[in-house]
Amino acid sequence: MERNRPVTDDATYLTTLLEYFEEEIEGEAYFYALADHFDGEGEREKLVLMAKVERRAAEAVRPLVDKHGLAPRDESVLKTLGRAGVGRHENFSWGQLMEYISIRYPGYVDDFERLERIAPEDDLPALKILTLHEVAAIEFANREIAGDPDSLAPLREYLESLSVQVGIS
Repeated sequence: MERNRPVTDDATYLTTLLEYFEEEIEGEAYFYALADHFDGEGEREKLVLMAKVERRAAEAVRPLVDKHGLAPRDESVLKTLGRAGVGRHENFSWGQLMEYISIRYPGYVDDFERLERIAPEDDLPALKILTLHEVAAIEFANREIAGDPDSLAPLREYLESLSVQVGIS
């Protein structure tokens, strides 16, 4: 059964797709840089895993960027921008950072779902992977806030399921 798809403005879709792809590269650099601002080995490890989730989301969307002939900015520029974003949060406590993620990141899920609604049908599998990375990050933050000793499970599950889906190791 074919879904009813809204009429899409290709320019809006393509511009947004490129923006979101670039933000994932920036996000990877952001989390790696943020890891340098936390003293606890466990906190650094968790932020490094968050960076890996960002990279996997970018890898999932990269084929769409290529397919549509989009030209992202150089990765070194994007990483510089990502590292610069740390300034907003470098003085957060761990709890403040987790609270920020749990409150702010659901808005990103909404953004990604809006992109899915205007996307061509065959782009949806990769875009679902993009959306799910944010869902995993939110679940991780919520588990951290709750004191769950296995708070990393959503991030690990995301990375493992993505590896199976697209053959990434």
